[in-house]
Amino acid sequence: MEGSGMSSNTLAEDLSICPVCDASIDPDPPDGFTEYARQVAGYLDHFAEDHPDHPILDAPEGYL
Repeated sequence: MEGSGMSSNTLAEDLSICPVCDASIDPDPPDGFTEYARQVAGYLDHFAEDHPDHPILDAPEGYL
């Protein structure tokens, strides 16, 4: 997505680093979901905790 700091074709490995603050993002612990789903959850958790005003929280489907 142009201007958002994130690509519209984000790959799973791209979700392991925050594009805003370069923090490492770990997937949520194993819970029956796929590793990718757990990585997405960890990514969104990071934004909710560290970047609560980021637009990804309003419409994550536009970023992921």
